Amino acid sequence: MNKLGFDILCTIKDGIECNSTYLASLFVKEQSVVENTWKSLIEDGYITSLGAITEEGERYLSEHEIDNAIILAAGMSTRFVPFNYETPKGLLEVKGEILIERQIRQLHEKGIKEIVIVVGYMKEQFEYLIEKYGVILVETDDYIEKNNHASVYAARNYLKNSIITSSDLYFTENIFQKYAFDSYYCTIFVNGKTAERGIETDDDDRILDTFYGDKCYDIWVTLGYAYFSKRFSENYLKIMESEYDLPETANKFWADIQDTHLDELYMYAKRVDSGLIYEFDSLEELREFDSKYLYNSGSKIMKKLCKLLAVDENGIIGIESLRKIKQSLFKFRCKGDVYICDVRPSEEEKIYYHGRAFYMSNNALDDIRLYKMEKNIVLKGGNKVDIDHELNMIYELSREFKEYHDSALPLCAAENIVSPFANLPLAFGFQERYIMNNTYSFNMDDNFIGCEKLFPYYQMISDSCERIFSAKYTDPRPFTGMQTLDMITKTICKPGDKMIILDKRHGGHASVKPVVERLGVEVYSAPYNLDEYDLDYDLVNKMIKDENIGYILLAPSDLIKPLDVEKIDTTNCVLLWDCSQLLGLIAAGLCPNPLKTMKNVVMFGGTHKTFPGPASGLIMTNDKYLHDMMEKNINPKYLRNSQMHQKISLLFSLLEFEAYGDKYMSHMIHCSNYLGQKLREFGFDIADWHGQISSTHQIFIRCSKEEMDLIYDNAYKCAVTLNKKHKDLFLGYGIRLGTQEIARYDWNDEALDKCCLLYTSDAADE
Repeated sequence: MNKLGFDILCTIKDGIECNSTYLASLFVKEQSVVENTWKSLIEDGYITSLGAITEEGERYLSEHEIDNAIILAAGMSTRFVPFNYETPKGLLEVKGEILIERQIRQLHEKGIKEIVIVVGYMKEQFEYLIEKYGVILVETDDYIEKNNHASVYAARNYLKNSIITSSDLYFTENIFQKYAFDSYYCTIFVNGKTAERGIETDDDDRILDTFYGDKCYDIWVTLGYAYFSKRFSENYLKIMESEYDLPETANKFWADIQDTHLDELYMYAKRVDSGLIYEFDSLEELREFDSKYLYNSGSKIMKKLCKLLAVDENGIIGIESLRKIKQSLFKFRCKGDVYICDVRPSEEEKIYYHGRAFYMSNNALDDIRLYKMEKNIVLKGGNKVDIDHELNMIYELSREFKEYHDSALPLCAAENIVSPFANLPLAFGFQERYIMNNTYSFNMDDNFIGCEKLFPYYQMISDSCERIFSAKYTDPRPFTGMQTLDMITKTICKPGDKMIILDKRHGGHASVKPVVERLGVEVYSAPYNLDEYDLDYDLVNKMIKDENIGYILLAPSDLIKPLDVEKIDTTNCVLLWDCSQLLGLIAAGLCPNPLKTMKNVVMFGGTHKTFPGPASGLIMTNDKYLHDMMEKNINPKYLRNSQMHQKISLLFSLLEFEAYGDKYMSHMIHCSNYLGQKLREFGFDIADWHGQISSTHQIFIRCSKEEMDLIYDNAYKCAVTLNKKHKDLFLGYGIRLGTQEIARYDWNDEALDKCCLLYTSDAADE
């Protein structure tokens, strides 16, 4: 009999009504394989033709009966702060039941009566289980210095045909077994990347290899309990006798030791639905499963913290053990501040963590003390920091970033690259130099000696923007597109003003509404026509008149068609046009430029999307009264050092664009339409209007949530940069692609054909 036959026999023994469809789903096998195995069970005399177990089947099962269960409960659960200072994790109440008691009852239900519990930390708290359930307690002191292999070894006198489980596991259904074909480990399938231990098996589910890291993607991983056959137990103990005292085994799990001896300690995979097994490594994970732990966890320490900080328990978040500094320390966040708590306080007035000083707070009780981070005080000197380690980490992170982006397919619509030419000013030392004011308000009396060397750059930026954008007044001082929006609204809007914005459901930037509402501005959503991918301008103009609207702020983030903003009547209102996504198209004359045709317009945005410059901000207008309001307030009221290296890099990018931008933008739009059409031929639902797929760098794929998640996961595996969308603009769910970066590499149609192959399921599987 093979393992599948045995599993079917056990299922019948449990009284479950079986058919081939159900069994194929249960054991993750082809239905034909299940049907052939069923026939073999009948032919070999283990079941009748009606699916009942025969005497021979009962005899075979009895030869594979599990003897006992060993529950590991010795560890300190140091990540499970603050509960680990009060109660062993296995004794926590979850969904109305004590974790370890729930497992004991489930084992009893399967007829497993001999239960051994290995205890260490707070061992006395487990003693009541002897009388209540008749368990056997085995003590170990090695939990302090070793990992859970020490607990398994402590129970060596009880190892035979044994279930090995942990006290902190929660099984939503009883997945224990009375019988077992051979050693096995419960496994679940995990979508995406995981830090768990992945496995490779043969057709009979025997584990051939285990691994961690990049290979652990869309894979079966070990999680839950394991079963040691008598053969496994004997081999494990032989290995432990020779390796237990070796320094290199001290921090290993028993499964890590198995990995180095897989030929002797082989196991099978017991495949389990992922919704049946829960392992809680932190309070945050437990809170997601049992909401009681958000509000009334029962922890005395949590109650004391709530009292000291005047919050409910759900106001204490981001809890993290700091055991490497001191066993009694943990970190958390509350009301925007970071705290360190010491549950066994000594007389330290401050604690250093990650180069920051945490000072003793007035919030304290006799047995608990809080330290609060002083955000502006950094640890001086190098004695607390391993500089070599930090430098190695920086190197590895930078290497990984560069290698990834050198090889990735860049289809993120919000990013671009800066040419080597435009990168030159970033290394010229401009960053540290100050210049106050802008081209139109420069005054040497307000400035530092030497700043006059920087003034000509501002003038050249203004000159270039006048040539490219027809802008009389240009302000390049903000750092980002988001900061331009913030600066403009702060300087020209006032509380009580009325403003129309592009709703995020229709592609508007999600940050606009909270930014302007914070200023006391009353916000209205712009009427939108989903069929045209544009505003309903008749209704917009009617709303301006009826509601006495003072400002229209349009900040489209998702758009395959530029908004036709010239249809807005700005006679009695101001148009704030965030064209971050369209700046390059406007500069190339491929998109309407309201500065040329309209009054009361401020055009602004970030300069690193279709316009291929550094991450900087640019504000432009032709209306002097709007310019004056911003010019006098932005600097020095809201901004001091304007990061001149960014500005001069922007100037280089402007000059570069004047020479090559038209060709670049035309090719970018071609790439959008060609790639979109190719994806449509592969069966994807590509958005368009009147047959036009895109007049920008963006492509919309519309799909179900499940298909969106599948595309995203495959893109992750294939190193394709893109992002998900959940908006009315996508008719629900979708994927947004951007061609601005691949167009800069001058990809031809042949390259785009290859690009499309990455979206097919076959290519993703490869």
